[in-house]
Amino acid sequence: MLRLKLPARIVFTAGIMSVVILAFGFRTEATGFTYATGSGFNLRIDSQAFYNGQAVPSSTWSLKNLQPNSDKFFNFNDIKPGDRGTTTLSFHVNKDAWICLDFEKLKEYENGRNEPEMAEDSTGGANSGELADGTEFFAWYDDGGPHPGDGVYQVGERSIFGTSTGKQAATKVFDNKTYALADSVFGTAFTASTTRYVGITWCAGDLAVNVATAAISCDATKLGNEAQTDSFTVDVSIRAEGSKDNKNFKCVKKGTTCEYAGPVKVNITNSATVTNTTTSSSNTGGNSAGAGGTVVTGNATSSSAVKNILNTVNILIGGRSR
Repeated sequence: MLRLKLPARIVFTAGIMSVVILAFGFRTEATGFTYATGSGFNLRIDSQAFYNGQAVPSSTWSLKNLQPNSDKFFNFNDIKPGDRGTTTLSFHVNKDAWICLDFEKLKEYENGRNEPEMAEDSTGGANSGELADGTEFFAWYDDGGPHPGDGVYQVGERSIFGTSTGKQAATKVFDNKTYALADSVFGTAFTASTTRYVGITWCAGDLAVNVATAAISCDATKLGNEAQTDSFTVDVSIRAEGSKDNKNFKCVKKGTTCEYAGPVKVNITNSATVTNTTTSSSNTGGNSAGAGGTVVTGNATSSSAVKNILNTVNILIGGRSR
């Protein structure tokens, strides 16, 4: 669960934004949010969180099995516009695996309105908080450079979500979304005994990501008094499936939109065989050449056969699915 809250103490800069992401890990579609290792399969995750450059002990842990409703990837208080944070996750599997990241049940709360907020937000309402629109996120595969898993976005590292302006807000990236970190149509399986890393950074304001230079900035002025006292929550789960046990596994999940971080492979298999056979014959009969002799033309026959076989074609396209 991710929870953010901004009750104000002074105009604009004041407030508490509480960020809570409950870390769930399970294999396939487990009942409820439980962690299962079925058939000797195991996924373990560690987390390292920073808030304004300072370590966050409550969201940092060593390699372990996640505890539903207890472990939180983000758990911050007293956050003000312009504040930033980064969490780096490392994934460890004992068998080659497909990995999916699900965000569900995004909920927004107004939590009442103080005077500064009322001046900006005249409508209010029990579930119309603006904080989810004003907090932006970016995630990437933190596997590049000389120090994989360092929590620093670098040129060439592949993004997962949050690069496009206008599509970084929590209401965009967390609203019933599934991200295929690796499945049968995208990427390569997470390899057994090999550590993979994912970085997630957030900004209380306008987050700008320059993919060409890897520069990331946060503009506090984009988050105003309309978000004071507001909060939002979202549930997060991590699914893992053995890639050798299920070679055709897809991260698609009912109720969410599945997003892919880059080109996906679409296999188009045409096994049709087309055979064309043409046969023709003609008989011109006997023709007399006159006094010089007689010329007889016999039957003329011709035939041809063409066989066309269309093979499998792999096409790389970008995509999403439901």
